Amino acid sequence: MKSLMAAIALLCLSSTVLAHDIYSTLRDRDGHLCCNGQDCKPVEAVALPDGNYYLPGTDEVIPADVAAPSPDDRFHHCTYYPMASEFDRSGSVWESKPKTRCFFAPMNSW
Repeated sequence: MKSLMAAIALLCLSSTVLAHDIYSTLRDRDGHLCCNGQDCKPVEAVALPDGNYYLPGTDEVIPADVAAPSPDDRFHHCTYYPMASEFDRSGSVWESKPKTRCFFAPMNSW
């Protein structure tokens, strides 16, 4: 029974890692890498009439010129937490709201 549980756990872990591998080579329209290993995920998005995209999960509008072709015909959103502009002597200060690094949309949504 223990070996069966270990095999299931290993399978789940490896599929999660493999699923994230699609992001390891993705680049934005300027050629910069999009992902640091944990900041990209599939998302729900709605193509707006003006060409922009609305992400209901974050209540965010992504400009059309930020979108790049999706590697798998799904929407994907990559984010990061920028450093805050204030100086803090205790160390780096990060903003609390993530910013969009990359956004991928299916070609047929444009």
